[in-house]
Amino acid sequence: MGILTLQQDGQFVISSDRVMTDSPVNRPPKGKPSDNYQVWTGDAWSAEHADAMTFRTMDAADEYVKANYQRLTTG
Repeated sequence: MGILTLQQDGQFVISSDRVMTDSPVNRPPKGKPSDNYQVWTGDAWSAEHADAMTFRTMDAADEYVKANYQRLTTG
C-alpha cells in the first residue's frame, strides 16, 4: 500500500493508491495517482473523497502519517 499526501480542494489529504486487500509491492507508484485513490477518514480508508480527513498544510498531513503509520497501514 502506498500512502501519499495529496492536495484536494485547497487542503491536504492522506491517500492510498491501493486497497487493503491488494498484494504488497516493493516499488512506489509510477506518476500521479489516478482518480481511483482512497482517502483516510480518520478511522478507515474510503473511496468517497468528500469523507477525507483534511489538513491545512502538507507538513501537518505528513506528521500525522508519521505518528499514525501503524494505524494507516492496518486500518
